[in-house]
This record gives sequence, structure tokens and C-alpha cells, in this order.
Amino acid sequence: MKKTILFLLVFLLAVSGFSAKRRIAVMDLEDKAQGQHGGWRSVGSGMADAISTGLVKSGKFNVLERSKLEKLMQEQKLGASGAVTAQSAAKIGQLLGVQYMIMGSVTEFGVKESKLGVGGLGGLIGIGGGIDTRTNTARVAMDVRMIDTSTGEIILAEKGEGEESSTGVSVNLSVAPSVDFGKDGFDETVIGKAVRKAIDHITDVFAQAEAKMPWSAKIIKVDGRQIWLNSGEEDGTQVGKEISIFKKGEDLIDPDTGASLGSSDTKLGVCKITKVDKKFSIAETTVTGVTKDNYLKEEK
Repeated sequence: MKKTILFLLVFLLAVSGFSAKRRIAVMDLEDKAQGQHGGWRSVGSGMADAISTGLVKSGKFNVLERSKLEKLMQEQKLGASGAVTAQSAAKIGQLLGVQYMIMGSVTEFGVKESKLGVGGLGGLIGIGGGIDTRTNTARVAMDVRMIDTSTGEIILAEKGEGEESSTGVSVNLSVAPSVDFGKDGFDETVIGKAVRKAIDHITDVFAQAEAKMPWSAKIIKVDGRQIWLNSGEEDGTQVGKEISIFKKGEDLIDPDTGASLGSSDTKLGVCKITKVDKKFSIAETTVTGVTKDNYLKEEK
């Protein structure tokens, strides 16, 4: 009975097209909504944290800890996300060993308050001139891009938007900024609910696109016909998986925009995963002359 169940599990994994998780990192978003939010701090990093959490919950990606990214950014003296281009983000991603980088900007982030005075009731309920009913409307918008670190190309761009309103006599806008990102109660504020709508849209789009994103890995060691990869069990790498080996060619740069158009890479052959550890794996190949400057990529 146990052997039958095991066989069925292996069969289901095979036919379902189970694949390795894509390794990804999320950079602080550039805050282009400055002046709108009037009190909320670290909006760019807060939104990046929310995106990271959403991608982890999707189960589709192996998301790099944000603390590791921040440390590297400090070492590279790249404290301001606005100073980072797609090409420099790709280089940072290569240093981190991730396949994709997410970057972008927050374009809207704030709450507007409107007040409706209802008169003629003061004599009845004893509050003078009437009732002030307040409505707070929060709006959040961001433009997010996904960068392939092996080429510097933008492979996916999406806009996330969220809007939420709250109406009542007791609604008080002035206390909202004291409930910041990550604190208890933030998700229950109008701005927190607007953030969640925008984040859910972005993460849903990226999760749906994941199946079309080529899986890749870096070579960390070569010993004869054996190749050590920076991808292991945590990424979903499996024994028996075949991966193509490429030699990176010259970067092709658009003379007008300076943007990377990819590179003229050469396929050297294939290798097959023979052993998987928690954070790395070992593959074997018949290709000679493989070096750490080569890279591995799944062909769709």
C-alpha cells in the first residue's frame, strides 16, 4: 500500500510539471508620491516588504531576505533606489545569486478626507449645529518591473492600484499615520486595505507569469565533469532535471537608450542534476571546458 501511494505521488509530480522555484529579490520602491501621504514613513521600503510577503505566500518564488539585499546595497553605496537602473539592478542580482530582481516606484499613496455637515438636529440630540460625517478615501498606486539578471532586460511590467473608503462620525484621519507598515492595526486602516488590493494584484500577475519565466542557476564550482550549482532543495531543484549550459557573449546595448538588449550567448550543451542538497546541487555533463563564467538556464 505504501509503495502504491509513493508511486502515485511521484507520478503526480511528474505529470504536473513540477519545477524549481525562481529565486527573486525585491528592491525598495522609489517614492514618487512624496508630499501626498503626510505622515507615513518609509513608504518605498514598506511597499517592497509587502510585495516580498505576497510573493512568499504565493509559493511560486524563493524570495531573498530583504536584510541581505539591504546589506549589499549599503556595501555598493546604492542607498537610493531611484539611482538604480535595470542594468545596475541586474548586476546586484548577479552578486546576490538571484534570477530576477523587482524594482519600481510608488506613484500614489495617501488619504483624502471629506466632511459632510448634517444640520437641524442639534436641538434634538444636544450637539449644537449638527453632525459632521467624515469620509476617508485612500488610494495607492505603483509601477513595478521584473528584471532578468542574466540580461538586464525588463521581462514584465505591471501597475498595481488600490482604493478604499471609510465613512462615519468617528472616522479620524489624524491618527492613521501612527499605524505604520507592519504594525498591528495597519491592515485595518483605509490605507492598509488599499495597499493590500494593490499588492494582491501585483503578486497575482507575477505568480501567473512564473511558469513562463526560464529557470537559471550560477555555477559555483567545476571539478571535471561535475558542476556545483547555487540552487538546491529550497528552490525545488530535483534529481534528474536537465539544464542547458550557456557561454555568455557580448552585451548588446541600444545606442539611443543605453538599455541592454540581451547578449549573443552560445549554448555549449546540457547537464543533468545528480545530487540535491538544501542550498546547492551537483550536476554531471559530457561538455568539456565548462567554467564558473558559464551559466545554466532551463529552455522553454
